[in-house]
Order: sequence, then structure tokens, then C-alpha cells
Amino acid sequence: MTLYELSLEYEQTAAMLRGRISELERALREAGDEQHRIRLDRRLRPLRAMYRDVRGVARQLNGYYRKYTPRRGAGLGPVDHRRR
Repeated sequence: MTLYELSLEYEQTAAMLRGRISELERALREAGDEQHRIRLDRRLRPLRAMYRDVRGVARQLNGYYRKYTPRRGAGLGPVDHRRR
């Protein structure tokens, strides 16, 4: 399995997490009981963090073999931006 293929699996996982988050957010909007809303919010927090992490890993894996090109002026010491 290549890193690109692994990134596709991470993207699938992210899509599943996003679907579950959407379901819980919908339930949260429709919940009338404050206790139920609190429980739903507690379930949502770790899922949102997992979603962000999985998406980040997918992006890293997807672009792993792309050539790094530093931004202009990066690594050349301080740059004087004053007009002449």
C-alpha cells in the first residue's frame, strides 16, 4: 500500500466522521431537553477533534511525495521590505 492509498483511506474515515458529526449536530439542534443537549455536545467534541486530525493526516500523506519549494525569501536571512 502506498502513502497515497493510505491517504484515501484516511479521507474515507474523515467522511464517515463528518457524517456522524452532522447527524449529532442535527440531533443537537432538535433536542429540547438541556441534559440531552449536554450529552450530545460531549459526544461531538471528541469526534470533531478526530475529524480534524484525520483530515490533517490525509493531507500530509497525500502530498508526501510532492517536491517542497520554499517561499520566496525563505531561509535567506532577514528580508528588508522597506521601499527604496
